[in-house]
Amino acid sequence: RLAPPLSRRRAASTKRTMASYEAMAPKPSLHLGITFSALNFAPMLLVAYFTNKGELQYAEAKELKMVVIALIAYMLLVYVWLFRQGSGKRILNPNLVSSDDPVCKKHFANLNRTAENTLEQALLLLAVLFPYPGLVNAHRAAVLVWAYIAILLPYPALMGMGRNEIWLSTMLRYYIINYMMASVLLAALRS
Repeated sequence: RLAPPLSRRRAASTKRTMASYEAMAPKPSLHLGITFSALNFAPMLLVAYFTNKGELQYAEAKELKMVVIALIAYMLLVYVWLFRQGSGKRILNPNLVSSDDPVCKKHFANLNRTAENTLEQALLLLAVLFPYPGLVNAHRAAVLVWAYIAILLPYPALMGMGRNEIWLSTMLRYYIINYMMASVLLAALRS
């Protein structure tokens, strides 16, 4: 069998090269970010609509006691995950951090992902914990922060189980944050 003419071989080669380049080029994800955020926020907006009836209203200082205690407990847990990551890599296992061993990679991925996931949600949780307990519902804020902590605590253990368990832990915490955001928004709109 004769080889195809040179021009057809070059065209086919160029086509394969372009196809492999396109497969490597990053795809934009803004549309997925907007969709995911809307799908996450919308149900919590609905729940907040039916569970909160009032306008923005200042809480009494004594009403904030339990949410302050829960907030301190949360911040201590954040420190635990951060110190766990730092000491697990720099103090206890500095010679294994660069290892290609699958057990080591899995261990350090767990340390990193637990700290990263905690920090990626911390800003949003802390931001909503300024207006929600002080202007909407201090008692419910305390309950929600304790629930948030309870869902975050098993995160390192869930890392080894699979994507569904991690997704569930992460999504439930997003729902708590979005519920408080939606509650603040609705109370502000009613004021």
